[in-house]
Amino acid sequence: MKSNAFAASSKAIALCLVAGTMLAGCGNSRMVRGYIFDRELADAIQPGVDNRQSVEATLGTPTVRATFDDQTWYYISTTVRVRPVFWPDAKAHRVMAVAFNDGGVVQDVKNYDLNDMRDVDPVNDKTPTRGRHLNFFQQIFGGVGRFGGSQPVGSQGGSRGPNG
Repeated sequence: MKSNAFAASSKAIALCLVAGTMLAGCGNSRMVRGYIFDRELADAIQPGVDNRQSVEATLGTPTVRATFDDQTWYYISTTVRVRPVFWPDAKAHRVMAVAFNDGGVVQDVKNYDLNDMRDVDPVNDKTPTRGRHLNFFQQIFGGVGRFGGSQPVGSQGGSRGPNG
C-alpha cells in the first residue's frame, strides 16, 4: 500500500515540476541594455557650463564616441521585452548626444527616444558576391572528386616531421 502512495505522490511531484518548467518558459521579462540613465544627472548637463571632465564625472564614460572625431559622446539605453521564441522588441529607448566644441565645453545636448528609431535592413541579409551562383546541391557536392591523393602543397614527402 505504501508503494502505491509513494508512486502517486512522485507522479504528482513530477507533473508539478514539468508544468512549472513549461509555464516559466512562457513568461515575459524586461531588460535594460546599455547605459542606465539617472534622469536628474542627465538633465543636469548644461551647454556652455559643463566640459568633458564634468560630463564624464557626472554620467561616466559614454556608450559610444563619434566615429571620426571625439566631439560628440552618445549615452544609449534601450529597454526591451524578452519573450521566449520571439525577437526582443524595444519598449523604451533613449539616446543622449552631448556635443563639445573645440575647447572641450558642452556645445549642445540632444535627446532622442523610441520615435526617432529607424529599422535598417542591410541588403536583405544577402551580400552580393562576384562569381558563380551555386544552388544547394552544387554547394554540397561541388567538391566531390576535386581532391586527389597527392600531398599538400609545401609538404616535404616521407614520414619525417616538419623539423626534419
